[in-house]
Amino acid sequence: MHIDEFREFQRQGATHDVFSLVMTCRRKFLNAAQLLELRSDAISKLASFGVDAPVDVWPLLTPFSVLTERYATQLFSPQESLFQVPSEKQDEKWGRYFHHILVPHLIASDEVVRNVLRAVRALPSQHPEQAAVALSQHFTEMTLPDTSPPWAPEDAVDY
Repeated sequence: MHIDEFREFQRQGATHDVFSLVMTCRRKFLNAAQLLELRSDAISKLASFGVDAPVDVWPLLTPFSVLTERYATQLFSPQESLFQVPSEKQDEKWGRYFHHILVPHLIASDEVVRNVLRAVRALPSQHPEQAAVALSQHFTEMTLPDTSPPWAPEDAVDY
């Protein structure tokens, strides 16, 4: 797979991937609120967010493009597809990396979780566009996590 084909693949899946990130952040926030037995209008709105109405992921596409470009420049290897092992295709590797390594790494930061939810207006914010800017900055400066997945990445959402 050529790098341009890979970038196009990432662009085509961006809406789905960003929606997945938003809903994972929503789940983590709601789990924390439930643990603390918090009840408010904001929590009720968040609980129905993405269920009763569609999620506008547009504000997060720029921060997401920072992540995809960093992955493409730092971790993409066109030579790995020379041996044609289906599980080692670059698009497959990106999907595994994003959902099982990168998302658990991102949601470990409470600030990232809050900013994702603020940017899509799932949490109250006077300047949701600034939340997206903060995410872009964070994604630019953060160290990308290693490519080996944790033992049980889905558990990271529930703690």
